[in-house]
Amino acid sequence: MLWLTNMEPLAVCRRLSSPVPTGGGWVESLRRALQGKHSLQLGVAVLGEQPFQPFDEEGVRYFRVEAPATRRGFGGVADRWRHRAVDQLMLGRGMAAIDSFEPDLIHVHGSEGPFGLLSELVDLPVLISLQGLLVVCSRFSLTGIPLAEVLRDVTSLEFAKGRGLVHDSWKMRIAAQRELTILKSCRYFVGRTEWDRSVLSVVNPDAHYYHADEVLRPDFYGHRWETVPDSPFVVYTTGGMAPYKGLVNLIEAVALLRESVRQDVQLRVGGRIPDTIMWPIAQRAVRRLGLEGATAWLGPLGPAAIVSELLAASVYVHPALVENSPNALAEAMMVGVPCVASAAGGIPSMLCDGVDGLLCAPNDVYGLAGRIAAVEADGLLAARLGRSAHARAQRRHDPRGIAKAMLEIYEDVFARHRA
Repeated sequence: MLWLTNMEPLAVCRRLSSPVPTGGGWVESLRRALQGKHSLQLGVAVLGEQPFQPFDEEGVRYFRVEAPATRRGFGGVADRWRHRAVDQLMLGRGMAAIDSFEPDLIHVHGSEGPFGLLSELVDLPVLISLQGLLVVCSRFSLTGIPLAEVLRDVTSLEFAKGRGLVHDSWKMRIAAQRELTILKSCRYFVGRTEWDRSVLSVVNPDAHYYHADEVLRPDFYGHRWETVPDSPFVVYTTGGMAPYKGLVNLIEAVALLRESVRQDVQLRVGGRIPDTIMWPIAQRAVRRLGLEGATAWLGPLGPAAIVSELLAASVYVHPALVENSPNALAEAMMVGVPCVASAAGGIPSMLCDGVDGLLCAPNDVYGLAGRIAAVEADGLLAARLGRSAHARAQRRHDPRGIAKAMLEIYEDVFARHRA
């Protein structure tokens, strides 16, 4: 089995002495769950700019698919304005890893990168994990961003240099067209929600869809949230740098809560927001609404720090305008924090409104504030939602069950391909 992924596994981070990434933990967690399965010999090909020679660790063979270095100066500006993909170069380097490892089956983690195109180049079964689905997310690339911010972006020096909101939106739409080709051409997919299943059924009715949930990072198992009496009401979120993650909506919802529900509502935001395109937008929203003293920007957090934030929070909020099955929400449910989320994309497959959490319409600031206020007003409701979320997450993210399901999927894909 050869995996192709954009996420740096821990072994590669150690090899390069590079920081451990805060995202993509499901890939490493699945590797741990499958480790030691006697029928599986695993190789992992990782996309990245920093090269390394193939190496072995814990029975896994690691390869680098080296990405082209980013050009600087006027050449880099020209590249950014072209929004040109380098798919053929990347695929050639991916083929080198395939030729070296000689797998029986290829598993591409994510359809948003170029590796799914390999299904047209190799006489091997290729299984693709459905993650964000850019074909839909790209339609929301600027949704939720005030018009003034878009106008500020297109009149900025960064826009002239090929960076910023609008350029990111263009790049996302180009990547979505490539993803559409992948979804139409590949035969085998594994997903997690009714939403990704339905999107695939429209794009490729002949595709074979498998369901398998994700293994969470080990830090999130074994914790239970409890109500903290007589404390400020703390709203925690793991914010994403994409505009459609809904961070501005959450900031506005917190302002509404402080104005009409209780003045001590606090917002704590984890994730790589500083130094991204969302950072100045979020800062201006906080200043405009007078939330400077009520907002904490925590930056990228490791799993242990996220657990601490979740245990101390009054509610976890996921305000995305479109999403498949966000790991941040799954982690909050596993810890047992009462959750409020948008009923966007695949999120309704993760929790049932009023049972495992509370849902509101996407891009509805007042509805979002109202659902958070419902948790604030009823401690018994908060406790019940947290217990139910924890129980559901335990069933859904059981490592042994997921490892068994994935091995059965691999065997079925291989058998179908041979037939």
